[in-house]
Amino acid sequence: MLDIGTQTHPLPHQDALYILLHRSQVLVEQDNQFLTPFTHFQPNANMNAVYCGQWHGQDIFVCRFESVPKGFTEMALRELLFLQDQDSYLLLSRAHQLSTWDRDHQFCGRCGTAMREKHTKEHTKICPSCNLRHYPRISPCVIISIRKDNQILLARGLHAPKGKFSNIAGFVEAGETLEQAAAREIREEVGIEVKNIRYASSQPWSFPHQLMVGFFADYESGEITPAPGEIDEADWYPIDNLPHIPNSVTISGQLILSHIEHIKNN
Repeated sequence: MLDIGTQTHPLPHQDALYILLHRSQVLVEQDNQFLTPFTHFQPNANMNAVYCGQWHGQDIFVCRFESVPKGFTEMALRELLFLQDQDSYLLLSRAHQLSTWDRDHQFCGRCGTAMREKHTKEHTKICPSCNLRHYPRISPCVIISIRKDNQILLARGLHAPKGKFSNIAGFVEAGETLEQAAAREIREEVGIEVKNIRYASSQPWSFPHQLMVGFFADYESGEITPAPGEIDEADWYPIDNLPHIPNSVTISGQLILSHIEHIKNN
């Protein structure tokens, strides 16, 4: 299990393990092993390692490479995440989010000065000119499983593969509560009103820095009207006759399965 801890962040060292990235891909060794000892790769001057925490007592760093080192192959983050247990999923998600933050905040957004990372007990970059601080960005999103009697609403986005359905989801707007965002997204994407919105669970989603906050909701009124340009199709599906749904390692798949279990027991 990953221990984020409160200790001062160490510098990279030979006894640590490393998660290596190339562009948006994870570099893996045999058997899709993504935790790499220091002796298995050659560090270079452009490699900036970011501390992630401790994994079973070992320091973990994530770093990006401009080319693929010898002995490694590239694997899509999404594909690799689907192969993990919950603890490994959270480690990979955190590593990718921290590396994205490091890559995207090299310069101050206020005055343009090169940022400096401080090795403190938190991840922060400080502008040496205007003292503006940057922390890793986290974008809250809501994702909702909606019930109508013994059916749940599933939708397919415009770019999703044919036959693959999921829950309604979307980003939280400034000034909204999570519950308001859930009701608005449902209204905008499928044209119905819901009630009894209640929290279910949450999960980081590293594409690139979302925190998915899951809810259950009950149908109240309206007819399903897919939003043009966003939702290709949407409908009510009986819980014993569902189309293809997301992998159960994802919060979307977990919400659907959990909601079905709740419906069966009530």
